[in-house]
Amino acid sequence: MTDRARGQDTRQRILEEACKVFGEKGYRDATHVEICRRAGANVAAINYYFGSKETLYRAVFEHLAEKADALHPLHGGVLPDAPPEERLHAFIRALLRRMFDPERLGHLHRIRMAETFDPTGLLAEPLERRLAQDREHILSILRELLGPDAPQGDLEWCEMSTVGQCFMGAPRPNDEGPRVVFGLEAKDVDRLARHILVFSLAGVQAIRGEIKARTELALPVCE
Repeated sequence: MTDRARGQDTRQRILEEACKVFGEKGYRDATHVEICRRAGANVAAINYYFGSKETLYRAVFEHLAEKADALHPLHGGVLPDAPPEERLHAFIRALLRRMFDPERLGHLHRIRMAETFDPTGLLAEPLERRLAQDREHILSILRELLGPDAPQGDLEWCEMSTVGQCFMGAPRPNDEGPRVVFGLEAKDVDRLARHILVFSLAGVQAIRGEIKARTELALPVCE
């Protein structure tokens, strides 16, 4: 193995072990010593390959987020020109599959949760950027379903209602939360995705009717 290949291997091992340590202990309690010990690397290797603990933390988040995109892309393999109902179904199913994949994405969920309840501020930009990308994906689908005259507020509330149902399956600390209350497991993902789709489409159709009614009421009366 060349020096370059060895260096790339060491960097990757540090990155993979840092995912585990940050996911298990959080940013503040993670140490260079533990990460490098697990990776079988010199304690100075983090600074050598990443520059700082802060930079490593950001690299870990990006690595895990890209892993989620690769494992469960939000398009779900559905083509961009497919009917919006089909694309919405794929989005819901992918979002649920991400939440019910603790073996491969558990550390990502824990890091996101930690940044929600005890933020370091280090992931503010990448979290906001990723959220904006995900939101634009579903908003583009809802725009088609609600029609071109749908106000932004209606679009965003339909997004909130749809995604909110998906987050009933989100993991919580100590295995608590809605997924436990409702007995949701990975084996239920496809059936749950179908339920959320049917429920959401009915809601979207009702809101579309309200938008149409509001528009008609706003038209001037012809004499």
